[in-house]
Amino acid sequence: MSDRKKKKNRNAAGTQEKVVTRYDLKVQRRQEEKRKEQRNKKIGTAVGILILVGLVCLILSFPIRSWLTVHGTYIVAAGEDVSKVEFDYSYNTVRNNYIAQNSWLSYFGLDLTGDLSTQMYSNTLSWQDFFEQMAVDNLISGTAMRRDMENAGFVYDETEDYEDFVEALTGAAEDAGMPFKDYVREFYGPYATMDRLEKFIRQDLKISAYYEQLAKEKAPSDEEIESYYQENASDYDLVDYSVDTVDAVLPTEPTELADPVEEDAETGESGEDASGEGEEETAYQPSEAEIAFAMRQAKSQAQTKEASVLEEGEQNIGRAKSDINSLLTEWLFDSQREKGDTTVIEDTTNNRYYVLGFEGRYLNPAVTVNVRAIMTSDGNGQDILDQWKAGEATEDSFAELADQYNASMTTEKGGLLEELAVSGLSEELVQWLSDDARAYGDTAVISPEGDTVSYVFYFLKQADPEWKLDIRNILTGEIMETYVTELTEGLTVEDPHGHLAYLKVQEEESEAQESEDSSEESEAQESEDSSEESEAQESGDSSEEPETQESGDSSEESEDQAQGNDSSQEEEPEESPAE
Repeated sequence: MSDRKKKKNRNAAGTQEKVVTRYDLKVQRRQEEKRKEQRNKKIGTAVGILILVGLVCLILSFPIRSWLTVHGTYIVAAGEDVSKVEFDYSYNTVRNNYIAQNSWLSYFGLDLTGDLSTQMYSNTLSWQDFFEQMAVDNLISGTAMRRDMENAGFVYDETEDYEDFVEALTGAAEDAGMPFKDYVREFYGPYATMDRLEKFIRQDLKISAYYEQLAKEKAPSDEEIESYYQENASDYDLVDYSVDTVDAVLPTEPTELADPVEEDAETGESGEDASGEGEEETAYQPSEAEIAFAMRQAKSQAQTKEASVLEEGEQNIGRAKSDINSLLTEWLFDSQREKGDTTVIEDTTNNRYYVLGFEGRYLNPAVTVNVRAIMTSDGNGQDILDQWKAGEATEDSFAELADQYNASMTTEKGGLLEELAVSGLSEELVQWLSDDARAYGDTAVISPEGDTVSYVFYFLKQADPEWKLDIRNILTGEIMETYVTELTEGLTVEDPHGHLAYLKVQEEESEAQESEDSSEESEAQESEDSSEESEAQESGDSSEEPETQESGDSSEESEDQAQGNDSSQEEEPEESPAE
């Protein structure tokens, strides 16, 4: 083939490669769209897989997060990990107990159903902070006592106590009209179940038993109780006395002893006359002179009544110090007071005089008793006692009946009430329970007037008098408080996740206190330095005074000498003529 023909053929081929028809473009676009669609499909599939995996992981994380909440570390108390469930149990336990023992809290503005983190317990702590701090203290002391209990080898089967606890909790849920599971969560926290709480409850029951045993072992002796009584006798003694009251008769309108009334500068009328019409009238306020005059008259009347107050005054029998006007207690409970003493005591706050006659002082004789009791509001007290008499009629059989009839009234096993203080009971109960003739096995049905409950009693014995029981409890409480304080010394709380706001408040207060102490120390140092400088200055001034005096004397001597020289020089010319 010739070169020309070859060139022609090449040009033809080149022309074919460059020419692109509309069909070619259409096919090319379709191919590009298909490739893009396949690419987007792959991306979409990948994203869908990732989302699906994320959802699966999220769903699977629910039990993991729940497990971490139940078993993970919420705080560290006394060196031991505490889960959220255990912390909530401790928090709600101390919170519920505190509220139950202080039912007046709602009257002081605390909304028990509201958010406690927004209601202030003090200037720096909310009520939630306060209860959290109590919960931590409870966890630390509980851990310390558990360790001490284990070291002491204390053995106690808490099974029966736990069953009683669950039974009481079940009854409370029924009374509240709530399913048991919901009531447990409501009472002990959102993650609480009996399976999760059982370990903590059993441990608390065992620690409680250990604490009670220690309290008995460490209880004060009779000698220590007597010594405490002697130092605080007025808190346990009662007094009998007579009293008469004489009130000062204060004027209701101005007298000649009234304060002078200033006239209004513009109207020339007295302040009383210048008052606008229609204004509410206020009671007249006597002047000091008028009050003093009325009090002198009242005192004179009181002194007259003093001679007959023991016979004619109002009789007060068996009154405790806490029940008497504080103005009178110092005189009535004076250790030197004797039967027949009288006095007149002034009350300047209420403008009156008290006329007192002393009749006697003695130790409160109120007793405590051990009894078994059945309480019923169905009016069947006598029927229950008859049922007991028809059976074995023993203490054990009475205890069985008590468990049967007391289910809705009390949780005390067998109706046992030990060291029951009778002084706060109704008169009918006091008379029967404190009768010296009462003996073991005595029974009675008592329905106090105005009370909807009837009591069936099985008497066991008379226990210690109330004053002795009270002192024993006080001293035992102090002993056990010291024991727990020493046991928990050096044990702290760690809050790695920042759950306890009160710790931050304490840290800020500590820093502020350190800053204040440092400032006071600096001021004291500055004051001391200033004082030393002043003393040094005064000392310097004092040491310079003699030198000044000596300089003055020297100066005077120089002047005298100079004057002497002048005199001699002046006399010389007078001697020349004589020569």
